[in-house]
Amino acid sequence: MVNQISGEGYLSRPTIGSGGTSLGSEEARQSLVTIHRSLALKYLPMNTKPLHLDMPLRLDINEQIECAYTLASRFYTDPAVLEIEKEKIFRRTWQLVGTTMQPCGKSGESGEANGVPKTIADPETYFTAEIAGEPILIIRDKQGTLRAFSNVCRHRAGPIALGSGCKNVMRCQYHGWTYTLDGKLIGTPDVEGVEFFDRSTMGMVPLRLDSWGDLIFVNFDNNAEPLEKVLGEIPNQARGFDFEGLKLAERRDYVINCNWKVYVDNYLEGYHIPIAHPSLMKEIDYAQYRTDTYRYYSQQFAPIRAMKPEDSAERFYAPGTGGLKEALYFWIFPNLMLNIYPDNLSTNLIVPLSHDKTLTIFEWFFHDTESPKSKERIEKAVAFSDEVQQEDIMLCTNVQKGLKSSTYDRGRYSVKRENGVHHFHMLLREFLEK
Repeated sequence: MVNQISGEGYLSRPTIGSGGTSLGSEEARQSLVTIHRSLALKYLPMNTKPLHLDMPLRLDINEQIECAYTLASRFYTDPAVLEIEKEKIFRRTWQLVGTTMQPCGKSGESGEANGVPKTIADPETYFTAEIAGEPILIIRDKQGTLRAFSNVCRHRAGPIALGSGCKNVMRCQYHGWTYTLDGKLIGTPDVEGVEFFDRSTMGMVPLRLDSWGDLIFVNFDNNAEPLEKVLGEIPNQARGFDFEGLKLAERRDYVINCNWKVYVDNYLEGYHIPIAHPSLMKEIDYAQYRTDTYRYYSQQFAPIRAMKPEDSAERFYAPGTGGLKEALYFWIFPNLMLNIYPDNLSTNLIVPLSHDKTLTIFEWFFHDTESPKSKERIEKAVAFSDEVQQEDIMLCTNVQKGLKSSTYDRGRYSVKRENGVHHFHMLLREFLEK
């Protein structure tokens, strides 16, 4: 029997005996030489032929983590890859664009209603956002229906709206074309004489919108799975946390010199916690830390570590407080993290700015944001999270540098600790190889 490559780079031994090939035979030696040459070629850095948006990318990730090599470095360092990811991933998945707490007016402006600033939860409000370079517009109409549209005027591509606010119609900021809050074109100044012009075909372009609790999502792909299916069992798995009555406590933006996937990779494994996160290590029971993967998301379990007399003054979370007994970390493909602690929820949205620069948007939500005790708690929670984030920023920045090295192309996964990373890479393969 001739030697075979099993999985990804594993060699099956030559068969010895009846009908087999002796290890000492010339045929066997030539077979091994051929295999080793093919492996050497296989794991050389990828070629640098130009990439196109409509071409499938071959990621070459084995479905079995035990046999798999990690994602090749080119997928983190080639600008052309990001353009394909925008088209095949970010415009085909549910993207978090805001919350129902999104402010839409300030005191003393048109956004003030009975002395209380309006949010997108109120009628006749709007805010703007962006998904992978696509301007979008979120509107709550007079009847309370929440809608999403492309924020590009059908006339000559000007912005229909800027920022956020409160309006009963939307008027383009370029030439004044006017739309109702449900997207119909009703005003077109000075277009007399234009032949075959039909306003009914020139309304704002609608986009898919859905929500989970206070979180608002948009998807450009009409054929994508519904949000409910993407979230799967997350609402049930996080049922120990009270999502009602949350208020935005703070937002922080971090710009990191790394590819967006480097940051996601780092988030999806606790392998580095004992080395890189000493404060976090004190809070969790690392021996019980595990990651479970699902169709479009994964969940990391980090039980709160039992208190010891000597560390009671240093601990941030005490086990058994409130309805949640452990920290829950959910990642939803491709770029959203939900971090649920006994007394707060935080979201991390990972936004690629370029192939080697990433914006991470952190928002913290608490039930009480006003009392002195709660303000102190929020300050400590944000400081604790910021400490971990700064440690991760250093890790991710250094990894991005390493990925550019001529000495590195691919590595291997820890079967015990990096199944979440492998799951992410398999989803990348699914979307990019289409």
